[in-house]
Amino acid sequence: MEERLPLPPPPPPPPPPADAHGNPPDPDHHLLPHSQNAFGSGTYVVQVPKDQIYRVPPPENALIAERYRTPGQKSKSYRSRCIIISILICFIAAVVSVAAVISSILINPKTPTFQIQNLVFTNSSRSPPHYKITLKAENPNSKTSIIYEDGGHASLSFKQQEIADGDCPTFSLGFKDSTVFVLQLNGLKTALPKEIERSMKGGESTRQTSVSLSLSMDYPIKRKVWFFKTGKRLAVSCNVTVDKLGKGTRVISQECHS
Repeated sequence: MEERLPLPPPPPPPPPPADAHGNPPDPDHHLLPHSQNAFGSGTYVVQVPKDQIYRVPPPENALIAERYRTPGQKSKSYRSRCIIISILICFIAAVVSVAAVISSILINPKTPTFQIQNLVFTNSSRSPPHYKITLKAENPNSKTSIIYEDGGHASLSFKQQEIADGDCPTFSLGFKDSTVFVLQLNGLKTALPKEIERSMKGGESTRQTSVSLSLSMDYPIKRKVWFFKTGKRLAVSCNVTVDKLGKGTRVISQECHS
C-alpha cells in the first residue's frame, strides 16, 4: 500500500509594491478591504467650510494693497510737492514786491533841483554877445540816479524875447548827489533890447541897470534804479535877476522850477 505525502502549504502572497517616493508599504495595507483602498466610479459631494474658500482678487486690489504697504513713500511725495509749492509762492511774492518797489521809485521820483550861481556876459564888436551861466544841479533821490544825456537845449530870453541859445552838457548824478555845470550860450544875430544895451553901458542907479532874464532848458534824462532805466524829457525854467550885464555881473536873485 502506497504512502501519500502531505501537500506543501501555498506560497504567501507577494508584498505590495513601494510607493512613488520609495517608502515601504503600510503593513496594514493588505488588511484593508478592497473597497477601502480605492474609490469606485460614481458621483461624490465634497463639503468645504466657508472660511476655507479662496478666490483670486481683482487687479485693482493689488494697487490698494501696495499703497497701504508703502505709506512712507506717499507722505514723502506729498511733502516734496508742498515744499516746491511753498518755494514757488515765496519766489512769486519776492518778484511782486521788488516790482512794486521799483515801480513806486520810478513812477513817483523826486524832481531834481537847479540853482543859478553865476552869469558872465561878454560882448564884442566882432561877434555876437556870449553868456556863460553856471548852475548847480542836485538829485534829491536816495535810490534813483539821473543821467543827463546828449541832445539838451537851452535858451535865454528877455521879456519873452529870445536873445541867446546853446546846447546843454551831459553829466550824471548818483544818489543824493550834486554837481556844477556851465551853459555856453551864444547871442542871436538880432538887435538887443534897449534895456540890455543900457545895462551894458551902466547907469547911475542899480534899479535902472538891473536886468531880469529867463532861462529855459529841455533835457533828455534817464532815471536808473538798479538795472532798470526809464527815459523822459526834463523841462527846467529859471528866472534870474542880475545887477547889470557887463564886467563883474552879480546875481541878485534866482529861482528855478523843474
